Amino acid sequence: MATKQIFVIVALMMAAVGLSTAEIPNLIGNWTGSFQGYDKHANYMDVNKTGNLNMTISDQRGRVFTGNFILNFSLPQTGLVQMTEGFSGVIGWDNKTLYIAEYDKGYDIGTVLSNDSIEAVYIEDGDGETAGAYICSYHREK
Repeated sequence: MATKQIFVIVALMMAAVGLSTAEIPNLIGNWTGSFQGYDKHANYMDVNKTGNLNMTISDQRGRVFTGNFILNFSLPQTGLVQMTEGFSGVIGWDNKTLYIAEYDKGYDIGTVLSNDSIEAVYIEDGDGETAGAYICSYHREK
């Protein structure tokens, strides 16, 4: 019985050490992406069919980073939309979860799927003008 307990304790300690030594991902670079979702005015949107989305991470220090989103897409109601918005983000303790605050409005919660792939959910609450939720997929440019 004592041998089993010692084995379990050692296994848990090794797992904890493995989690804490995971390498912080390097996110610096240019990422291209697409998103699908709904918003208050445009209803369903699929930017992969109507334009493009880019994310540039220009600086990273440990688990904190900063950069810009660049969106170019067209909407039936308003025509071409071009936007650049800065953001700040952090990488969670698991070195996979991303939390991003966009400087204008909105939040992204993402997951690092691989060195070159990120999936994020963008959420913007209702401020009277816009509100929506989107799934965004990014791939690092080589």
